[in-house]
Amino acid sequence: MVMTVRRSKIIFVLLCFANAVFGQLQIKTDTILCFGRKMVIEYPLKSRVNIVNYEEGYFKTINCITDTTVITIHCGSMVNLPLTSMTNKTLCSEFILGKDIRSIRGYSILNGGKKYFREDNYFKYGITVVYENVEERKLMYYEHFFNNIRIQ
Repeated sequence: MVMTVRRSKIIFVLLCFANAVFGQLQIKTDTILCFGRKMVIEYPLKSRVNIVNYEEGYFKTINCITDTTVITIHCGSMVNLPLTSMTNKTLCSEFILGKDIRSIRGYSILNGGKKYFREDNYFKYGITVVYENVEERKLMYYEHFFNNIRIQ
């Protein structure tokens, strides 16, 4: 009897672990073409994508269904940077690498909780990638996605 209870506890723990690992693997890898370059980015599989074209480029907006995050990818020109409105936001860091790359991070307080944002501008390629409205518990996932963006 004791052995059966222990086995069922172990099986329960293994199922929980497998579910957590499987949940981590539900991502989509997307290749986006911009001015003859390919940008490879990952984001949650459960998402809704909207693309808006304009004369000088396009915006691709990804609404992540599993949380409140919005990812915006801009390819083109004729926009004011940063894309992120800095109204009521606290800037935590800004990284600039010459005239090639700028990355800004920060947060805003919404409903008593922090919601994080990050904007990476790849000036050399005319690409800007933003995440907004990220809950603190999901921040490491979106940081991982953005840290692994590849432009070829």
